[in-house]
Amino acid sequence: MQFIPTDKQIADALRYMGVPPGGHTPELVRTVSEAFGRLEGYVEPRCVWGRFHIIHFDGGIELEGAYIYSDDIARLTSRSDDCIVLAATLGHETDRQITLAQNRNMLDGLALDACASVRIDSYIDQYMRSDIAGWLHEGERLTSRFSPGYGDLSMNVTEDIIAILNATKRIGLSVTRSMMMSPVKSVTAIAGLFVK
Repeated sequence: MQFIPTDKQIADALRYMGVPPGGHTPELVRTVSEAFGRLEGYVEPRCVWGRFHIIHFDGGIELEGAYIYSDDIARLTSRSDDCIVLAATLGHETDRQITLAQNRNMLDGLALDACASVRIDSYIDQYMRSDIAGWLHEGERLTSRFSPGYGDLSMNVTEDIIAILNATKRIGLSVTRSMMMSPVKSVTAIAGLFVK
């Protein structure tokens, strides 16, 4: 299904580019809209996820043998016995096209990079609402998702998530020594499960 960005998603891309709300000129909006259109030619969105039991401890959680030290995650999952762990990517071709665009024209490259960031977030949000929500037990709800690098959740947790999900084998996602994900336009996250 063709992705058509909303006005909010266009505004988010402009914000990622560093454009203040008062600077949304017709030319910039057109640049971003065209970048979203080009992006659809080579994104390959893929997601892998699983449901896992949580063991709570003071200042964090244990998840499949991984100790995750984070007050933020402890608070997020305080009402949860289980959680959803997920990893998603737009694929290596997206990264390659962003690099090519940056080498040709810095503004186009910046717009494409920003649009890809918006696109991966929207893909995950949609995936959680459709695919994952369909597997929840009656009455269960998801908390908001929380990713490594947010709050006090260390980027190192990315490695744990990739290992727990076997995401390297399943969707080609890995982590460099500097804790950058490859492909770059990828997201890992944890969301608690609770009964409303």
